[in-house]
Amino acid sequence: MNDNNIQLSKWQKFRRTLVWEYSQVIVVALILVFGFIRPFVVEAFKIPSGSMENTLLIGDRILVCKFIYGITIPGTDIKVFDFHKPARGDVFVFIPPHDRERNFIKRIVAVEGDTIETRGNTLYVNGIAVDDNHYAKHMNFSHFKRGDFPPFRQPEYLPDTEDFSDYALTSTQFRRKFPEGKPFIIPKGKVFAMGDNRDQSSDSRSWGPVDVSDIKGQAFMVYWSFASRPANDARPAKVWEVWKLVGNVRFSRIGKLIHAYP
Repeated sequence: MNDNNIQLSKWQKFRRTLVWEYSQVIVVALILVFGFIRPFVVEAFKIPSGSMENTLLIGDRILVCKFIYGITIPGTDIKVFDFHKPARGDVFVFIPPHDRERNFIKRIVAVEGDTIETRGNTLYVNGIAVDDNHYAKHMNFSHFKRGDFPPFRQPEYLPDTEDFSDYALTSTQFRRKFPEGKPFIIPKGKVFAMGDNRDQSSDSRSWGPVDVSDIKGQAFMVYWSFASRPANDARPAKVWEVWKLVGNVRFSRIGKLIHAYP
């Protein structure tokens, strides 16, 4: 073997070693970013129901900022980077108090210390009517629509504490005790969630306010949107496959920002 071949062999060995070392660094970096950092930064969710129409539609894929309300250090109650507190108007993802296996998405309409009630289609926070006509949706008929709030729609879900004692009643009992109604005061460490599709939403009016510690993050953008196939679509399979790939994509919604309305 001549000197040139020896030098080439050494260079190839060095190059392979260099590539392997760089590959290790890249793999470790990807593990750190996507395995440790990503869960604290952003997460994708799919909208499965119409409770947030027309702000969010069934089939929307959204991005949720997970650090906006701060990051809790594992194993402690210490929260860092909590520069933005949960605020009225935020669209947020959370674990509801009555179903610990699922994620819900709603809008925060009241925070701790606020008083809240509805009269007809009007929401009142601290006695002031909220101007939500540009994003809230109402329907004339709905199985959720049961008069003014309070009382809560499903008082069996409410915590057994003093804050809720006057509301853990049937509708008849409540109206007998409070004929003029009784605004609800949001307890410390909780927020009140409602869907923008007000009469088609299971929310805090049914199962009470959300604990701040159960908030997963704030929704900020629709990154993809795909409508489901119409039930009466009878087009041939091949035509449908093309339609499925192109025709049902809501291009106008891709990149749409999800606004908070204080």
